[in-house]
Amino acid sequence: MNVKRVIICTIGGIIAAAICVGGMAAGGRVELTAVIIATGIGNRVLIGFVIGISNWRINFLLHGALIGFLVTLSSSVGILFTSMQGFIMYTVAGIIYGMLIELFATKVFKTPMA
Repeated sequence: MNVKRVIICTIGGIIAAAICVGGMAAGGRVELTAVIIATGIGNRVLIGFVIGISNWRINFLLHGALIGFLVTLSSSVGILFTSMQGFIMYTVAGIIYGMLIELFATKVFKTPMA
């Protein structure tokens, strides 16, 4: 396991969490409660951490997208019962964040999967 990659990806998840919660606050469609904020932050940080520790032998962008999708799905399923549009937006955002975290870790910081 590459510790530098795990740290970089987890920091990427923290940045994604800040953007995600900021976007939800600016959008005004969702009443931000402590549970929603904690779920958003936890989910995005978890995406970064899982990308950092994962060692799948696939294309790096597909790797980020799949992990972003799978990790986000664990949270977004709850949204499905109240808002289909919210479910789709949150899930797609997770996929995009996963791809961006992987892109920055692999290409910008030169810490590819081991």
